Amino acid sequence: MLIERNPQKFRRPSTTARRRWAWVLYIVCALTLVPSLFIHPHSEFGFAEIPGFHALLAFVTGCVLVLVAIVVRRIIIRPEDYYEHRT
Repeated sequence: MLIERNPQKFRRPSTTARRRWAWVLYIVCALTLVPSLFIHPHSEFGFAEIPGFHALLAFVTGCVLVLVAIVVRRIIIRPEDYYEHRT
């Protein structure tokens, strides 16, 4: 076999490790959101001065990207036997 397989290398992290990383993500998100509540933004457009606007915009944009990726995948996916030799 050319490729050596190591199942331990690709196993999922434990539940506690995933929870720890989730809390790190929550803390980082809070640290980026809290300053926007207290610092007055100077922008060209009035809607950009809403507290937390940029965090909300980033979240909505991420959700839209995931949904668009799902639709594009369904459009460009090939059948399972697409590359098999046909005789």
